[in-house]
Amino acid sequence: MDIRQLEVFVKVFENLSFSKAAEQLGLSQPTVSAHVQHLEDFIGKKLFDRVGRRVVPTAEAKLLYRHAVEILRKREEAISELLSLDKTAVFKEVRIAASNIPGDYLLPHNLNRLRNIFSGARVIVDILDSQKVLTVLLEKASIYDLGFVGTEVDDNRIESKKVLSDEIVLIAPPYFKKSEVFLNELSQLPLIMREPESGTRNAVERALKNSGLNPGKLNIVAFLGSNTAIKEAVKSGAGFGLVSKYSVRSELEYGLLKVVAVKGLKIERCFYAVRRRDITPSPAVKVIWGSIEKLFKNGNCLNT
Repeated sequence: MDIRQLEVFVKVFENLSFSKAAEQLGLSQPTVSAHVQHLEDFIGKKLFDRVGRRVVPTAEAKLLYRHAVEILRKREEAISELLSLDKTAVFKEVRIAASNIPGDYLLPHNLNRLRNIFSGARVIVDILDSQKVLTVLLEKASIYDLGFVGTEVDDNRIESKKVLSDEIVLIAPPYFKKSEVFLNELSQLPLIMREPESGTRNAVERALKNSGLNPGKLNIVAFLGSNTAIKEAVKSGAGFGLVSKYSVRSELEYGLLKVVAVKGLKIERCFYAVRRRDITPSPAVKVIWGSIEKLFKNGNCLNT
């Protein structure tokens, strides 16, 4: 049984189409048909019925598919383990998709540790919102090895690990006199918020709803695409922001911003490392996945 025939068979099965399988594999449709025909000849069973324009798998095809997927997965595992014997080949480059706070702060603060784990490999981090990170990881031909997000993931295709705790706080210009406001006062303040797809925004809205405050009643004067943009706007006196406390450590230390407590509201969340379950991880991903605790050793969100 030829491994290429199994690859072609799996694509036809998953797409229920010879033409779509051919397009994804970069083959002609006659070539795809020939591979399937050779496989049928070898096992002596018909694998697909054509009903009009539809392709319908037979019972034999459904049985073979389960085994074919496992065979192809084992092949990838074998290749990955063989490559891991030559770390200079494997660890030349590691590409990570990260949401705003992990990408702007968490990973840069731990870059030396990250590079040490990968034996000096070049690390490439692309910064996206949390939802986009998950989207690009799940793409069929994803270029990313793993991701980091600021929101809990509810998708059985994604495996996640908690890496660090965070608190979202209300920030104000240093000249703002109050050190605490009530929840009803929060809805009157001119607020600058993140975009809907961000983990920060989602955490804020969940916490507000749990506290009995409708997020739609907030006085939002602007939506900005990063915590850095919100911090700069607040410094200029444009309003107040709800941002990661992790992201304002320097501004608080130098008195450029102040945190204002909101009575009755505490917004806590975790940052997560994420990877796909259905794809055999490369040796690089296996290494970092086993080193999360070492990499983010100051986090207190682990094992909670």
